[in-house]
Amino acid sequence: MNGGGSRRYSGVQAPGRVGLPPILQRPDLPVRARLTVGSSVMLWVVRPSWLWRREVCAVGVLVGLAVYGWLVVGWVGAVVSPVPLVVATAALPWSRRWAVHTLRRARLRREWDRACRFAGLSTVNDRIPRIREERWVPAGDRLLVRVPRGATVDELGEQAERVAAVLRVREVRVARDAQRADIAHVDIVRRDPFGGAGIPEMAGRIPWPWVLYGQASLWDPIPVAVDDMGDPVTMRLPGRNVVVAGEPEAGKSAALSLVLAAAALDPYVKVCGLDAKRLELALWKPVMDRVVGPDMDEAIDLMEDLIRIMDDRYELLEAAGRRSWGPSDGPLYLIPIDELRFYTANPNRSARVKFNELAIDLTARGRAAGMIKAAATQKPSSDVVPTSYRDLFAYRWAMRCTTRDASDTILGAGWATQGFSAAEIDVNTRGVGLLLAEAGFPRLCKSYYLEDHDIRAIAARGAALRRLVAGETSI
Repeated sequence: MNGGGSRRYSGVQAPGRVGLPPILQRPDLPVRARLTVGSSVMLWVVRPSWLWRREVCAVGVLVGLAVYGWLVVGWVGAVVSPVPLVVATAALPWSRRWAVHTLRRARLRREWDRACRFAGLSTVNDRIPRIREERWVPAGDRLLVRVPRGATVDELGEQAERVAAVLRVREVRVARDAQRADIAHVDIVRRDPFGGAGIPEMAGRIPWPWVLYGQASLWDPIPVAVDDMGDPVTMRLPGRNVVVAGEPEAGKSAALSLVLAAAALDPYVKVCGLDAKRLELALWKPVMDRVVGPDMDEAIDLMEDLIRIMDDRYELLEAAGRRSWGPSDGPLYLIPIDELRFYTANPNRSARVKFNELAIDLTARGRAAGMIKAAATQKPSSDVVPTSYRDLFAYRWAMRCTTRDASDTILGAGWATQGFSAAEIDVNTRGVGLLLAEAGFPRLCKSYYLEDHDIRAIAARGAALRRLVAGETSI
């Protein structure tokens, strides 16, 4: 053992200073220069006080009013003078909202300052990522943050878990701005807005925004859900296929009905569906050109007819020197399939193999010919849905699953290890799932919901629109 002011443990040099740690935790200072009295006051007094400036100003105004009342009336005036301002601020809606927003904003910025410093995100010049804008969202807060010189958004993203731990929140998400490298979009997730203790208007059934539309176009983005930040989630269906999967009663049929509703309100869309249970598509029959039940021969016949239409369209496109079907070329075809497992894993082996061959061909080649597949099933594992078929679905919507492996089977391998697992969704929240669509990563969202009477009304409007287009009646 050395007799100096330091000791060695396992070959590691220990600091010479020993003693009790500070009572209050504080982050390390990254500044390289030697601290003077002035710089210490600036770092440990002025800077923290600046974060309390709004509260200090509010207290200063109240104290000023109290002093004025004391000078004019006496101690009674000192007590009474601040009361009218406090009552007026609390009574008027606009002033109350302003006061609550101001105090909440100040608290958020103090918490963010502390979290960034404890996460080691301060630079050698004692600068941290600064909040430029903030707004409340159902799951927590959404921030627009600017990183200081010498720092990057990637560094903030790497320390997101540390920041979340200091803030004591569920999660912190960081995304780089597409236009500026020094700007980050940060989501602070404090709660699950879809759970029982979440936001009331999001915990229950959320009505579909197009439920009262007279007519729509399937070429436009259609609203299908609301994410945990409160933003609407849309899908662009032409040129893409959709699969919705999850455990029973997770909300697969409700999600599939939204795609059908959008197709029903477009009189130029032809709907040809397969319904193994004969129940999920029953209410949509007024707008369906053809529907097949649990009959493999009829299902194979439908696939062959659709493939013939697809081949005819490719001949027209080839003659016109074009590569994809457009809005002016003719109707889109929507092929909804409920309980896909019945057809792809049917006990009749020869029929199953034939159907899978036709379905894979239609799904692989039909996108550019205006053929859209929308399927609902439970876990689409390779023994239920052929891998070569499953991989053709660009949009994947994973509702509640029992295991992480089942979630990865729907979304794709590796997403669960990155924190996107449908197995973590609350079993009591129907319609909530992870949607892998245009964002490039799975988004936690809750599908809109259509009541049976809404479906009947939409199907009736869709049927009337189709008769009008066909010239049979007028509205």
